[in-house]
Amino acid sequence: MSDMWRIFGVTIIVLLAIISAVLIAAYVSRECNTNLDCGGGRYCAYNHKCYDSSSNSKSANLLPSALVIGIAIVISAYILKRGKVKK
Repeated sequence: MSDMWRIFGVTIIVLLAIISAVLIAAYVSRECNTNLDCGGGRYCAYNHKCYDSSSNSKSANLLPSALVIGIAIVISAYILKRGKVKK
């Protein structure tokens, strides 16, 4: 039985070593981890690559969507309150 536990222990150690090597290789292959790694005028994206911030300079107008959500909340509150009053 002790030989079986030794084989199991060695197998676990080898698997942990392989997983650690893969994780270290993935971390080392990144171009950047933060925006400071990219330099001025560039940002670090989700895929850990540096991109120019001037290419993505569009600003989103969130006012129409906020108005739609606000009106939907007011209407749903009115419907729920009206339903409880009639009962």
